[in-house]
Amino acid sequence: MRDESIGRRGWIKLVGGAAGAGAALVVARQAGAAPPAAGKGLQAIPWPYAPLDPDATAERAFKGYLEGHCMYGAFDALAGQVADKLGAPYTSFPTKLFTYGAGGVAGWATLCGALNGAAAAFQLLSPKPEPLVDALFRQYEQASLPDWVPASAKFPNVKSVAGSVLCHASVSAWCKASGKKAYSPERKERCGVLTASVARHAAIILNAQHAGKAFPVLEDKATAECVSCHEKGGVLENTRAKMACGGCHFNLGTKHPAI
Repeated sequence: MRDESIGRRGWIKLVGGAAGAGAALVVARQAGAAPPAAGKGLQAIPWPYAPLDPDATAERAFKGYLEGHCMYGAFDALAGQVADKLGAPYTSFPTKLFTYGAGGVAGWATLCGALNGAAAAFQLLSPKPEPLVDALFRQYEQASLPDWVPASAKFPNVKSVAGSVLCHASVSAWCKASGKKAYSPERKERCGVLTASVARHAAIILNAQHAGKAFPVLEDKATAECVSCHEKGGVLENTRAKMACGGCHFNLGTKHPAI
């Protein structure tokens, strides 16, 4: 599942030039063919799924991270393997578009790219993606990760608990645990190994859902208590979130009730 297939099956052209206002991306299935009308010729999701080997998924995710960073590595490891197994409609899917998620979206350190890529794969491959997202994201928040290491890793694995789904918090927690800097070679490899761990767990729960089996969703009692007041139906109802609250709101001030 690589972008090179687009070169065989069609073409991409940027209309208007890189500096031109209103430049448009036009995609045609065959050279010289007119582009399809908006919303037509696209197969509805979810697309067919084939069970994946979790360890092979992790290995591919680590290699994908080295090619296109975290979001691309996770998505390609999941959907790319399915493409290899099933072929169409995946064969011309532009997987490299997911490189935008590197470093929490172009280095903004928001949602971890590995989670973003896995969630995109869930949306493409699953009839019920939300429970998969819940399970994967909560595991990422609470588990000591990375919990799987490729044989080709160069540095010792240092685990940490992110306490958040944000790249910023995850990297900071790892830097504290490892004593390494955020732009060190060790941190760069750690995020590749983390991408592998995330993709591996994503494959496990995708397989479970596909087989009609239950998969665990970790509990966060502290966050559940917070949202009972601050989320929908609560006394305050002044926010919305599923992510752990303690990762950011660790200083509640003297006016907040004890929790």
